[in-house]
Amino acid sequence: MKKEFETSPPSVSEVIQELEKYASNPDYPGASFIMMAAWSNLSKDYTPILCQILNDESNNGLHESVIELLDVLRDERAIPALSKALTYRWSYDEWLNVPRKSLLALAEIGTPEAKMIIESAAQYPEELISEDANLILEDW
Repeated sequence: MKKEFETSPPSVSEVIQELEKYASNPDYPGASFIMMAAWSNLSKDYTPILCQILNDESNNGLHESVIELLDVLRDERAIPALSKALTYRWSYDEWLNVPRKSLLALAEIGTPEAKMIIESAAQYPEELISEDANLILEDW
């Protein structure tokens, strides 16, 4: 199957269909494969469904992977979802990876709106987030 995937990756529409299945069922068994497929065939057409997944705080199995994809896609439509992800706190995410990766994705998008959100994050009480935000702003 791996060889088949390398020679003929799924189409954008097929990836979107699979992401929609995952969005409606977080236990969907093909989740990791879907993300690999998305990486093999990058498209901003994924942004709406990726944002839908990211907006569901309880459906957090792929949040880091979703943010990494949004970082590469640099689509302004992702700003609201990335902004929301800055507020996510889970006991298992002691390093605040989801919010911190959201900051990096916002920086890659680079719009004035994204910068305002990063400036706001620089005031967050969590040092990991505020320090990352300030480092990003220093390089702006």
